[in-house]
Amino acid sequence: MTTETLLLAVGALTLAGFVQGLTGFGFGMTAMSLLPLVLSLVDAQAIVTLTSSAACLLMAAVTLRDVPWSSLPRLWLGTIVGVPIGFALLESLPRTMITRVLGLMLCTMVLFEFVVTRRTSLRWPSWLEPIVGLGSGILTGAFNIGGPPLVACIYSHPWPKEKRVAGLTAVFLSGGLIRVSLLLRYNELPAEAWTASAWALV
Repeated sequence: MTTETLLLAVGALTLAGFVQGLTGFGFGMTAMSLLPLVLSLVDAQAIVTLTSSAACLLMAAVTLRDVPWSSLPRLWLGTIVGVPIGFALLESLPRTMITRVLGLMLCTMVLFEFVVTRRTSLRWPSWLEPIVGLGSGILTGAFNIGGPPLVACIYSHPWPKEKRVAGLTAVFLSGGLIRVSLLLRYNELPAEAWTASAWALV
């Protein structure tokens, strides 16, 4: 990785971290929109997994007291099941197809954000939560962009912003840690990913 590429990658990750800190979500979507422009998809995925997990750890340290623990088990269950499924899909498909699907999913997630998340004020029923968690987990496992379904679900609760952000952080962290363990298991965390992630965390 050249110095120029490293600086561009760190810049993209810094912007993603700012978005995550401001809103409680959006790290994966922002980073995965920008990093594949300067890195391979494999490297981008590895770096985003490491840095988003680290960002969630930092956020968790700040928001831990506000986590609505009793309201998250269904979302957690779906996420825990979904991440390995999404990762398996990623591993089984050709990289060119993955890149096209990633672009399509990013566009879909932006549309979802504007059409569903911002215009729906109804409370989502609790029976939908495992399905939302599963869908979010699959998107996280495959592309690191599992935020919008979780955001729409959690923001439908009449909670203060602090609880919403804390709940999102807790679920994102669990999905991120599972993805890190899968990347470690399959030796898909190259040294360059650790280097870029370390610079971005600073």
